[in-house]
Amino acid sequence: MKKLRQTTVKSSTKNRSKVVKLAHAKRPLLRHLRLVEHKHTGKLVKVHHSSYVALAGILVIVGFFLVLSQNITKAADNSIAINAVVKGPAPTVGATITAPVNGISILNLNPSQVEGTCVADSFVVVYDDGALVGSTICTAAGLFSLNVQLHEGTNILSARNFDDLNQAGPDTPTVTVTFTPETVTQAIVQPNLPKTPVIIPGVTPGISDCDNYVPTGTLNTGGEPHVAVVCVPQTVRVNESNSIGVLVWGGAPPYALNFKWGSGDETLISMDAPGYKSVKVHYASSGTYNINVQVTDRGSAAATGQSAVHVTSPTQPQTLTQIINSIASTSWFETPVPLYIIAVGLTLGFWGGDIFNRNFGARRLRKRTRRAS
Repeated sequence: MKKLRQTTVKSSTKNRSKVVKLAHAKRPLLRHLRLVEHKHTGKLVKVHHSSYVALAGILVIVGFFLVLSQNITKAADNSIAINAVVKGPAPTVGATITAPVNGISILNLNPSQVEGTCVADSFVVVYDDGALVGSTICTAAGLFSLNVQLHEGTNILSARNFDDLNQAGPDTPTVTVTFTPETVTQAIVQPNLPKTPVIIPGVTPGISDCDNYVPTGTLNTGGEPHVAVVCVPQTVRVNESNSIGVLVWGGAPPYALNFKWGSGDETLISMDAPGYKSVKVHYASSGTYNINVQVTDRGSAAATGQSAVHVTSPTQPQTLTQIINSIASTSWFETPVPLYIIAVGLTLGFWGGDIFNRNFGARRLRKRTRRAS
């Protein structure tokens, strides 16, 4: 009877061992990853502890990518903000002419300098009898200055500033100037000129439209020659080619046109008759450039037109050093802190529990009991 019982136990143990081995044989990968329990042999096995140094390294790497993703998100948000066109209120302060003073008489000084105050960095347009005669960009100090070609007799000068969305500021008092030339010239009909020559992508027709600009009205000859910048992008990018449109009429053709970019470069153009010309420009560095256009007719009579353009630098891709410096200067509290703190807390909790178990757990007490016995 005793022998039979022992045989049964062995058979039962053998069968149970076979079943366990079969289960592990079907899941070797899970066993190596310690995702299933070891087979029950009735013996104590050595406790394998996780590498908390490796876990700490993983947490540092996760934090690094959290900060990196935060910076990338900020950059994307900035790009969207730059490209978006959002209508805001128009300027509440207009451009005011301070020189020449109202009622002054000017003798044979043409072109004459017009100065005034304006909203800083706005686009300023000066008119004579309501017709465009020049434009420029207001300085950071809130001042503008440009040369204006006057016509014989009474000239009613006015100025208006426009914001980045081409919205005009309020009207300001006009200045009346009487101009007397040295010699009397024939008066001619002025062509139709735009109220503002500035082109803003997304708000007004695209910059490429300066190539396709079609002037309206009659372009006459006779009298003094005239020139006006009638199409100019308010802002262009460094090293990008852009067109600026110039209109010439009056005088005695042919005309010699000297287009000065404001950067030291210039373009020379010959025109056989009154008309429109687009001039290609590109700038190597950012800044504000004053554009001066001088036209001379066959009789050596000259005229001057003026405008300005603001050149900006495109966003450059960051180098590895710049990325590292950016990450180092970014506060960790600008990242998804709550989730990261939870991850750190869980890791520290498991680590502390493991240390407690090794020093005060059941295995430690069992060893102390054996030593005491």
